[in-house]
Amino acid sequence: MINTSELGYNGVRFDYPNTNTASNATAQSATWLPSVSVVIPTLNEAQNLPFVLPRLPEMVTEVILVDGRSTDNTIEVARQLRPDVKVVMETRRGKGVALRTGFEAATGDIIVMIDGDGSTDPEEIPSYVGALLAGADFAKGSRFLQGGGTSDMEFYRRLGNWGFVMMVRFLFGGKYSDLCYGYNAFWKHSLPLLSLDGDGFEIETMMNVRALQAGLIVTEVPSFEFTRIHGNSNLRTIPDGLRVLKTIFKEWRRKPNVRAIPQNEHMKKDSFVAATRLLFREALHLSQKRDQLSQQAYERGLDALKETYKALLNMELSSPSTKQIQERYQRYYSDDSLWHFMEQN
Repeated sequence: MINTSELGYNGVRFDYPNTNTASNATAQSATWLPSVSVVIPTLNEAQNLPFVLPRLPEMVTEVILVDGRSTDNTIEVARQLRPDVKVVMETRRGKGVALRTGFEAATGDIIVMIDGDGSTDPEEIPSYVGALLAGADFAKGSRFLQGGGTSDMEFYRRLGNWGFVMMVRFLFGGKYSDLCYGYNAFWKHSLPLLSLDGDGFEIETMMNVRALQAGLIVTEVPSFEFTRIHGNSNLRTIPDGLRVLKTIFKEWRRKPNVRAIPQNEHMKKDSFVAATRLLFREALHLSQKRDQLSQQAYERGLDALKETYKALLNMELSSPSTKQIQERYQRYYSDDSLWHFMEQN
């Protein structure tokens, strides 16, 4: 028997009547949380990393910085900000090379990829992790869903991205709303199905297309892209746009390698309890950091957690005992009273 009031965090309990039918499997899943590796490719980002590394959420268990042989003190700054950072040197130039190198070095159950220039918000990571725990194999960011946006996209780039999205929909199916965006997360055990071999910025398009081809369950997560804080972007609009176009047609001619998705032992069980516990932990962590954040940043973080929580309440469960726990959450904590409670603790 499991006491479901133990799903609290740091001494805070979320009490409701205990269930007498919860199984040992549910008890085990309640104590399991996935390890999360964050991969950050860098090239002369010493001025930007202070706006990135300190904002990584508490759930991140491993940070892998893949450096493209920066000429500034990027690595030194990273180690000062995050002493446990794992630095890997890029073997060849290119964002795709850097990401593949980082993926290979990652040891977490979940891998998240973000940029080191401050354009991607590290505090959105719980939304991506929540989508994976709710059943997705691959969570991709979208700047064009409600709740997303961008302050770093000229009209002609927006138009080009829309054209690529329509092309991918026509050739591969799916309902993507964004394509050329580098904020993604996925279970590490699904990485072999992507068979990544891209070297440049086209790696993002390749990942999204191959996720469709491999039959992965893909969920889009609203995300806001900020303007690079310092320095100049390495993106070259025309050359990199042509590489994306070439990649789309290359993938269309390529015979997809569809295989059964390998499942790790934890994914054989419903992950609702683990996901909810992780969400509560991040909500409390956000509340504790409230004085360090602007009101806008705090509200955006809280809105992201709320959306993830709603998805968890609506996810389909196969275990009767876990479903019973979900129903109790729906009954007692289905409105803003839960979030008011956590803000007070």
